[in-house]
Amino acid sequence: MKQRLFILFTIMLVVLSIVGCSSQKEESKAKEQPKTKVVKHAKGEATIPVNPKRIVDLSGSTEELLLLGHKPVGTANTYKDKIQNHLTDKLDGVKAVGWYWAPKVDLEAVTALKPDLIILNNRQLKIYDQLEKVAPTVVLETNLEDWRGKFKEVGKLFDEEKKADKWIADYDKKAESLSKKIKEKTKDENFMFVAVTPQNFRVYGSFGYGDILFNDLKLPATKGTDLKQTMAQVSLEGLVAFQPDQMFIVNFGGEADKVYEDYKNSAVWKDNKAVKNNHVYEVSNEAFNTKAFNPIGKDMLIDEIAKEIFAKNK
Repeated sequence: MKQRLFILFTIMLVVLSIVGCSSQKEESKAKEQPKTKVVKHAKGEATIPVNPKRIVDLSGSTEELLLLGHKPVGTANTYKDKIQNHLTDKLDGVKAVGWYWAPKVDLEAVTALKPDLIILNNRQLKIYDQLEKVAPTVVLETNLEDWRGKFKEVGKLFDEEKKADKWIADYDKKAESLSKKIKEKTKDENFMFVAVTPQNFRVYGSFGYGDILFNDLKLPATKGTDLKQTMAQVSLEGLVAFQPDQMFIVNFGGEADKVYEDYKNSAVWKDNKAVKNNHVYEVSNEAFNTKAFNPIGKDMLIDEIAKEIFAKNK
């Protein structure tokens, strides 16, 4: 009798052990997550890591990556071959490997970083074949000028669309609030954004810095400003047609310095309504070329723009 009970007990232990092991295997399989996924992009499809750890961003989306919690190992968010000043504290240890507005890349440096994901934009199709041999490479479809669309596309790439949407919504809400405060100070006055180049002047519409002024902050543009165009090239005499109440101006530097000095000594400058009322705001070349195109920089600029306007419109 005792022997039979012992045998039954032993059998039960074996059965329970088998069931337990089977259950653990099932739980283990359930917990296992795929390490890669297939994504569609401007050049077709790519198999990329679900959680990439060594991203090289050549697309100009480094700010979006940072906001989504992905610090790259290489970036093309550069100015004069160096990481943009407003990003240096956030990109400590990150290598500058190109410039995102062109198919300009240090291929050797990218390879040395041993990336597990490379991101390009649609201006860089010429270098896709080279980089695709180094690591899985994705080409963004959204144009660089459409920063909201680009942010959403990057969010989708990492399955973080909601996070991107929330940041954009928060930014738009902040811009709307600042817009109301600015208009309380400036009433119905109009704004103009002009650049001084070595050859002529450019009156910008909804592009870069102008995008912040006229689209984000929704400030009224000076009559004659074409908001549907990037910019219009005009001569010194052509500036007479524009009579801004408030004027933002950027000097491209170099040979443009003399053009700017001549402009400030001209009757056109002295007769400018914004000049007469001390409502001229000088924009740094670096801010124009870096901060104005991506989310972190834009978020900084709307604060800086509002602060400058408040200071001269008390």
